[in-house]
Amino acid sequence: MRSILCPADTADTLDDRVETALALARAVRGHVSFQIATPFAQMALWEPFGGAALSAEVINEVRAADEQLAKDLDARIAKEDVPFDVVLTDQGRVEGVAAAARFTDVIVASLDDPALEEVALGSHCPVLALPRGVSLVVFDKPVLLAWDGGHEAAAAMRAALPLLALAGSVHILMVREKEDSFPARDAACYLSRHDIHAEVHEVAKHGAIATMIADKAHELGAGLIVMGVFGKSRLRELLLGGVSRDLLDKSMVPLLLAH
Repeated sequence: MRSILCPADTADTLDDRVETALALARAVRGHVSFQIATPFAQMALWEPFGGAALSAEVINEVRAADEQLAKDLDARIAKEDVPFDVVLTDQGRVEGVAAAARFTDVIVASLDDPALEEVALGSHCPVLALPRGVSLVVFDKPVLLAWDGGHEAAAAMRAALPLLALAGSVHILMVREKEDSFPARDAACYLSRHDIHAEVHEVAKHGAIATMIADKAHELGAGLIVMGVFGKSRLRELLLGGVSRDLLDKSMVPLLLAH
């Protein structure tokens, strides 16, 4: 998890992402790439009666703002003890992240980012998603793995191995709905081969699963929830699983997501 991608913009959640990306890089001896993405080609649309000139003016203003953000980030991060770079791209937010994800181990994002679902489902890279105002700067708190036996949960577990190794304790929560699912003890056995000894909690479903996960995380004092997300994007209209959707909307704990 040494190649860390942090999309950068002027949103008030940027500080959460920056502090988390830097802390993670220190913990795993990683490198952070801050990406500023603006789709200038999409902005440069010809319109009659002077529209193109106006578009050019707007593009120049936005480009100047991007360059200033890059300079500000460079000056800010240069004082830190973390290797980094700042990259500007003319691609859209989702396209830029997807392109960079080929050489990325984890993407640091915000839960209230409107593009989060597209990034999580389309980048083929784990996403560390932060609630507003919650940066993840320590990694020794308990971690809760939401396990349903699916490929997505297994992908999230594998992606989280570096963070699970740093955690003070690891807990696997399985809410039983189907008898033919892979039991949580199989996940615990897998983790034990990586010297991670997890406590298993298998419980019967009572109420909404997302609420049960959130309540267990609160009970444990968890600093991170690891979970798979499933769904698909068709014509940019995203369909996300109910539990994933609920936690993305409501979680007050950072989520490590994998598809």
